[in-house]
Parts: sequence; C-alpha cells; structure tokens
Amino acid sequence: MSALMQQASARTFTHNLKNLSAVLRKAEKDAKARGIEESVLMEARLAPDMLPFKAQVMIACDIAKGGCARLTANEMPVYPDDNASFAELQDRIKKTLTFIRGIKSAEYAGSDNREIEAQNPMGVLEFSGKDFLFGWALPNFYFHCATAYGILRHNGLQIGKADWLGQVPGMTARGPIVKAFGLKTKKKPKAKAKKKTAGKR
Repeated sequence: MSALMQQASARTFTHNLKNLSAVLRKAEKDAKARGIEESVLMEARLAPDMLPFKAQVMIACDIAKGGCARLTANEMPVYPDDNASFAELQDRIKKTLTFIRGIKSAEYAGSDNREIEAQNPMGVLEFSGKDFLFGWALPNFYFHCATAYGILRHNGLQIGKADWLGQVPGMTARGPIVKAFGLKTKKKPKAKAKKKTAGKR
C-alpha cells in the first residue's frame, strides 16, 4: 500500500507540476509576443470572487508539498506568498519538486493509515492518510491546477488537453495521436534472427 500511496501522491504531484511549469513557459512567451504585462495575467481571475492566477499556482504547490509532508511525517517547507511573476512561480514549482523528490520511498510506509490533521481557518480537519490523499489533497490540487490553466486559456493562451496531460508516466502510444499530443512511441523489440537447423535424415 505504501508504494501506491507514494505513486498517487509524489508521482502525481510531480507529473502535474511539471506540466504546469511547461504551461507557464508558454504563457510567458505568449505574453511577451502579444505585449501583455505579466502583472495583468498574475492578477487575472475567472470570476470576481475567485483567487487570481498567481494564487492558484502557489496553492497548487502548497498542496503538493503539504500533502507529501503530512503523509510522511516530514516538516513542511514554508514559502512566502509573494510570487508576482512567471519566474517566481517557476521557482516555487522547482522548490516544491525538489522537496517532494527528496522524500525517500520508505517514508511512505504506513501512510495510508497515518492520522492526518490539517489546519483550516475555521478549525482542524482530521483524516486517515488514505482519505486525506484521495478525498482532500488530490481533488484540491487538481482544482487549483485546472483553475490556473483555465485562466490562461480564457486570456488567449493557445493550449489544449495535450498540455494538460503531458507525457503520462508509463504511457506509450501508436497512430496519429502520437504527433497530435507530442507523445513517445514504444520501441519495437528487434526481431531475433532464426537459427538454421539441418533437417533430420
């Protein structure tokens, strides 16, 4: 179970943060090409009562590092919430990935049944590790990543599902989808040469 918990948390967070980082690179390049100030996108929202783009990225990072820290009983690193540029958001993603990758596989042992407490402005949330990851951390992480993606798409960035999914770990493909999604193809094993055997007399 510990291997599954690690894959569902560390591997999932890592893959999606790398995809988010790639989207940010596209957004920064696109903003420069269209003459859009970074500050405009940093403060962009999908609705007046929603948090701005920069906050969506910061919170996604916080959920990822916080999720892995709680599951493994590690101290959670704290980053100041003052990121106001693509470069600063990229640095936050990089630091988050470094922290997650630094946690050893053995530290996830028993994480499914570990008692988790999460502070909330209105109180304390309590879960088993499994319920915390699958019912709270992952849904919240996807919410903020998707909202960040949606804000950029709403503001004219030409991105699509291929950018969101990226190269899914362990996945290969065949056919036109390879080029459309920029995927890797599975290498065919080299055919073994058949040995010639003398016929029996």
